[in-house]
Amino acid sequence: MSYNVGRSVGIALAICSFSSAGAGNVTFSFINGDFTPSISTSTITLAAGFEYFIISSPTISVATNYYHIVDGVNGTSYSVATTATTSGLDEQISSIQADASVTFSLYADQALTSNSRLQIWRFPL
Repeated sequence: MSYNVGRSVGIALAICSFSSAGAGNVTFSFINGDFTPSISTSTITLAAGFEYFIISSPTISVATNYYHIVDGVNGTSYSVATTATTSGLDEQISSIQADASVTFSLYADQALTSNSRLQIWRFPL
């Protein structure tokens, strides 16, 4: 992440939930935050002019693999062992510098419960 100590920057946070009934891209829902990301079911469009720090915390009932997808490019697959469905103990992180608008999706090869959380931290460029 980049910081300019010579000027004050407004950091914003959005919290979303995500879930899936089985293998495939997850669906997102906005919960709360300082800004509302543009969500179209399974895709979040991130506005240009910001750096985004995205943290996903899935909750599962069976072991799964999942990965972030940025502008249609699959990220590194991450294995998650079985955890209680009330706590997302495993996290995956992506850092995105959006000089133009960017799409973000998340793929899982097993069902994810709606307790799964996505944090989107936004920093002005």
